[in-house]
Amino acid sequence: MGGKATALAPVVLRFGMTALFLWFGLSQVTNPVGWTSWLPQWTSTLPLAPQMIVLLNGGFETVFGILLGVGFFTRWVALLLALHLFLIAYEIGYNDIGVRDFCLAIATVAVALYGSDIYTFDHMRAKSPQISNSV
Repeated sequence: MGGKATALAPVVLRFGMTALFLWFGLSQVTNPVGWTSWLPQWTSTLPLAPQMIVLLNGGFETVFGILLGVGFFTRWVALLLALHLFLIAYEIGYNDIGVRDFCLAIATVAVALYGSDIYTFDHMRAKSPQISNSV
């Protein structure tokens, strides 16, 4: 089973991580009150309401999840999302949810290391001929 199946592995991983970020991001955007209990204690020192912090986090995860899904600046977007997950895992601590988030962050690092796969905007843009302005 090599060849085509192997080439699809990074695509499947990228789409899986996209689904994760979109689910969590959209959940936070549509129900910010339900997510405020997950905020770390230090966020209470910020001059923002807890619901606003959740909305900003959900917006970040949604926008960057979409960018990851279409493969626009794939490496940078995946790297930012991985760092975001590492911070969440750190804040949650050593428990079942923190370990899960740490492992998801590692999976997102794998997407960043691989970069653009064959179904990304980045890949299609790199393959398209550049139009020259010179005559």
